[in-house]
Amino acid sequence: MKLIVNHQTIYRYDQMVRRSVQYLRMSPQTIAHQKVLSWQLSLPGKTLEQADGFGNVWTTLYLDQPHRDLFLLAQGEIEIDDSADYIVDERIAPEIFLHPTDMTLIDEPMREFTAKHLKSLDRSGLIAFAEAVVAKMPYTPGATGVRTTASEAFMLGHGVCQDHTHVFLACVRDRGLIARYVSGYLYTPISSHMASHAWAEVLLDGRWYLFDISNQIFTPRQHIQTAVGRDYLDAAPVRGVRQGGGNESLSAMVQVLAS
Repeated sequence: MKLIVNHQTIYRYDQMVRRSVQYLRMSPQTIAHQKVLSWQLSLPGKTLEQADGFGNVWTTLYLDQPHRDLFLLAQGEIEIDDSADYIVDERIAPEIFLHPTDMTLIDEPMREFTAKHLKSLDRSGLIAFAEAVVAKMPYTPGATGVRTTASEAFMLGHGVCQDHTHVFLACVRDRGLIARYVSGYLYTPISSHMASHAWAEVLLDGRWYLFDISNQIFTPRQHIQTAVGRDYLDAAPVRGVRQGGGNESLSAMVQVLAS
């Protein structure tokens, strides 16, 4: 299946930004289940592209002139293997994804929840656990923010794909599994307008298995991977720093269409 992606991001500021640096992880790579047919980033300013420590394509954008808004456009065509059950990815040693981060620390209520609902560490057991996580934390836009930790979202009992993924990662890593945070895009025929997406992948017998907790999807047949990391901060599509600007507003639109 071939998919067309159009991802527009607009930052607006209520004061002039003197200069800014943005770090983008918005470029997918050809790996086992996906083939990049074309991809481009349309960006203002100067750019530098390199690989980060997780093997992602990392684009640094420098804007050294005053600006009141920032427009970022990522677009291209990806071919997905719609028969794939797992992903083989040997870009880096996977053990780095075993360790917790500040955003994926487990607490005692989460550990008790894991003991109750994670009955086995195989794929079927993890799917059942993913179902328990979303039942415990219904998908609720606006209930959390990008800095919300796994334990905070779990305590709230609500969240979005980022929160579901962080809670899932915290719990399964605590049981000794190697698991990573993935950002990218999801194709669904019922809606072409959505935000960028996040899910978890767990290494079982040398293969990465996908766990989209928010949507209860467990194969990579509808997902385009753009970045992997230990948590959101490692794989966020855009992070940056700026001088000036005052308050910031963000609007984003993603279209993923079958070609």
